[in-house]
Amino acid sequence: MLAEAKARHSRKIDALITLLGDDDRKVRFLARRHLHDLGEPAYNQLEKVVTRDVEGRIRIEASVMLEERRLDVLAQTLETLNRSEFDLEKASFILATIEYPSIDIENYIKQIDDLAQEARERIGGETDQRNRINLISDFLFHEKGFRGNANAYYDPQNSYLNRVLDRQLGIPISLSAIYLFVARRLDLPIDGVGLPGHFMLRCGDKSDVFYIDAFNGGNILSKQECSAFLNKMGYPFLDLYLAPVQPRDILARMIRNLALIYLQTDQEKKVDVLERIFSDFVTK
Repeated sequence: MLAEAKARHSRKIDALITLLGDDDRKVRFLARRHLHDLGEPAYNQLEKVVTRDVEGRIRIEASVMLEERRLDVLAQTLETLNRSEFDLEKASFILATIEYPSIDIENYIKQIDDLAQEARERIGGETDQRNRINLISDFLFHEKGFRGNANAYYDPQNSYLNRVLDRQLGIPISLSAIYLFVARRLDLPIDGVGLPGHFMLRCGDKSDVFYIDAFNGGNILSKQECSAFLNKMGYPFLDLYLAPVQPRDILARMIRNLALIYLQTDQEKKVDVLERIFSDFVTK
């Protein structure tokens, strides 16, 4: 009886998959909705369809459904992570699977481990905080060649940490994230700072606080220089702009940047997923 019920269920799924090739758009829509409601068994059969020699429209519809499912699972993963002990580094690489589903996250984390170890060797016995930061900046931006991608600022690759590590190219927030992860491994008191239009890092204690511009080669700025920088960009200066931001806020800003990029290229499903994740993070 159980085997017969499974066979009927499988035939129902096959029939719905066939309807994905129907000329009527409404029929295709209803077939997609029913397949989605049938859950994992339906998606398992859809995975087989994309490799079969079947009608082209069916393969395309099946591929679209599988991609939508993958992005939904990704959103659920990040939402679950947000409700637990949050790990910005891990979350940043999980976010990258939106575009790069097969990346080896552990390998990229090891790359950051290796960068931190090399930076530790460059620092040696230096104890002065500013000197330590200058040595890290020299290592990352001159020796390793990390730099801001001013020529293709809105390329989504700049926002994905795996590609930033691959190409040594990024935007302010992604370069700051790499810098932050390296510096934290070296026990430096460093935080993100969410200036409007430009992300930076904050380092130091009450007696000596300074700011690091990872997009511009790790330049060190004072509070007054940050104010002048914002004024030059057309923003008024407020002290709250220099307050440290929480790790969840950093990921939320990464998500917002990507959503805006994909909105411009009409990638609606990715925008929908990113907006869903963003709303989850900003309500925490």
